[in-house]
Amino acid sequence: MGVGFGGFFLVGLVQDLVDAWGWWTLPVGILVVLAAIAALFVARARGIRESGRRAAVAAIDALNPTEFEHHVADLLRRDGCLQVRVVGGRGDGGVDVLARTPRMARIAVQCKHYPGRAVGPSAVRDFNGCAWTDHRADLALLVASGRFTAAAADFGRRHRVQMVDREVLSRWMAGERILPRVPAP
Repeated sequence: MGVGFGGFFLVGLVQDLVDAWGWWTLPVGILVVLAAIAALFVARARGIRESGRRAAVAAIDALNPTEFEHHVADLLRRDGCLQVRVVGGRGDGGVDVLARTPRMARIAVQCKHYPGRAVGPSAVRDFNGCAWTDHRADLALLVASGRFTAAAADFGRRHRVQMVDREVLSRWMAGERILPRVPAP
């Protein structure tokens, strides 16, 4: 009974608006209602996507450092990289993952699995030295499960080390391509 009365009331209201302001209020009103519904759906989808992204990154915290390196290697493979090898461990030469882009540019990756603390500039300096010199990388990628200190981020920017913190990692895991286009060597 309540729904029938509500529908009757709504039809009467629309008819009164059309009578008072003209026929053009009907299509405009429909467009406004459809736009509001679309905005609600977009906001809800964004919220669901964001919560899924946060949950996926939170799952990273449960990985051990070796599993984290393999996860990063899997992301590189997903993005089309070739010859992806996890080389981390003792005697890794400061690099945890080596790969090549589809255009055969060399990628050197250092993984820092510190979910509870920030990566400082000394780690970036150490990686910077070995990535370019020892591994002759065309792209140096430092991936952290946490964040970087301001000094570390600044050093990385100045020395062309691509810094991937928790936020960028979450976008990468959600499918965003983060690797820059590197010309063939």
